[in-house]
Amino acid sequence: MDKDLADKPDRYTIQSIDKALTLIELLAERGSLSLIELTELLEQPKSSTYRIILTLQNRGFIDRDDEDGKYCLGYKQLMLTRSMLERSSLRSAALAEMKKLSERYGDTVNLGVLVDGEVLYIEILESLHPLRMTDTVGSRSPFHATGIGKAIASQLTEEEARALAERCGLERLTANTIGEWDRLRAELEAVRARGYALDDQEIVEGARCVAAPVFNLHGKVEGAISLSGAMHRFAADKLDDIAAQVVLAANAVSRKMGYRQIK
Repeated sequence: MDKDLADKPDRYTIQSIDKALTLIELLAERGSLSLIELTELLEQPKSSTYRIILTLQNRGFIDRDDEDGKYCLGYKQLMLTRSMLERSSLRSAALAEMKKLSERYGDTVNLGVLVDGEVLYIEILESLHPLRMTDTVGSRSPFHATGIGKAIASQLTEEEARALAERCGLERLTANTIGEWDRLRAELEAVRARGYALDDQEIVEGARCVAAPVFNLHGKVEGAISLSGAMHRFAADKLDDIAAQVVLAANAVSRKMGYRQIK
């Protein structure tokens, strides 16, 4: 047999790898699933699904809950995520500035990127206050209802932002959530003009968030940094000061990322 052909993975191997990756994605999206549920979602025989599960379980990529028998992501996923975050140039560049904001205000500082139309939090410094609004590293939020999401989307073209809104939908999470494209377009224009975004009780009632975009070496938006907390700590008379400091922090991170267009 030709060596080049022998070295190529056969169709069965490729399909198995694809099914294994799909299984991991399903568990990441849904939390936990049974063997029957995974078999139905993968549209393959139970025996094939079980072989994939055993392989992934033996390697630590998935685990089985002893109480309900369902499968979930395992410790290896956490190790890979941690390794990825430790190598992230954005996270490394932002951490010092995030700590400054945390020390100055004592509220939650977030660093996020846009992934599949959602804000993915890649670093969070939790609030020092008893009443706090915080997500966890690796969690996601709708872009249109968050300061980080709007800060990033404000740097996209109108066509890109509209396509994002149409693909993901503009679900109302609170009475303040922007649920129409025309309003969101106007809001993104305002964000771009003033340099920061405001989440005014749009994802959690009683909470505000101020966010500013971070740019990379090529001038493309890389992510955004935000400060969030309870309404009384983000009152109208304090927003100008908070916004100024968040923008300064984001600009400092952008410079560390190689962006040179900031005065």
